[in-house]
Amino acid sequence: MREAVVFKGVKGELQLVLNESAEFGDVVRQLKEKLASANEFFSKSTVINLPDRLTEEQRHRLTGVLTEYGLAAREQEIDKAVKKTEKGTYSKAGYETNALVVNRTLRSGQKVVYEGSIVIIGDLNPGAEVVAGEDIIIMGACRGLAHAGASGNQGATITANRIQATQLRIAEVIARAPDDLDKSARIETARIKDGYVVIEPANR
Repeated sequence: MREAVVFKGVKGELQLVLNESAEFGDVVRQLKEKLASANEFFSKSTVINLPDRLTEEQRHRLTGVLTEYGLAAREQEIDKAVKKTEKGTYSKAGYETNALVVNRTLRSGQKVVYEGSIVIIGDLNPGAEVVAGEDIIIMGACRGLAHAGASGNQGATITANRIQATQLRIAEVIARAPDDLDKSARIETARIKDGYVVIEPANR
């Protein structure tokens, strides 16, 4: 039977992974048991990354348990970036596709990764990153790193109200924006043509 809670090392940090089918009471009980049995393993400066999809009450309870054992809890950076997100659909070329909608500007250090399309209601600022398996639509300016078609889809596109990114990626093709960027506001789309990423007005 799958455990209710496990610790997983991710890029040198500890991530709390919960069994979604387990009762939350069992999660709390097993977390206390694991922390008690591994008390000497964790240093007092250990920070535990909490999983996403927690209610405020669940987050509060888990944080309280970790605090009991002298540990600190932290939300994942991706949680901070997509806390106000929802899944929806948007239409492209006559069909609808699932999309992750991010209702805020992404700032430096924030990253969103999704296997489908991503719609950002805001800007993608320098130092921020968005990686989508399909298309990327940015309602504001694209100034960070945008990678569409990360699953290998060369038909994916990046559309924004001005593309000013220093680097764009579609599938495995990488492009850099020109140094003499036109600062005028207009909706643009980046797509692969003849093996290169080109940026052109979205209405073409």
